[in-house]
Amino acid sequence: MMDLIEPEFKPATWAAFRGHVLEGRSADAVAAELGVSPNVVFIAKSRVLSRLREEARGLVDEHPSLS
Repeated sequence: MMDLIEPEFKPATWAAFRGHVLEGRSADAVAAELGVSPNVVFIAKSRVLSRLREEARGLVDEHPSLS
């Protein structure tokens, strides 16, 4: 699913999400690396996770045996 939605986001948004969520680094560390505020990292996390949830709902809706 992540490969499917990645093109919908700017590279900086994806980098913030990847660093904080997938790599488990602190928002402060990722923010410092990217030259943004920690709040930007949290917003990126929220946006990407929201989109992933939306995509997952679509998959479950398409497969009644999974719901």
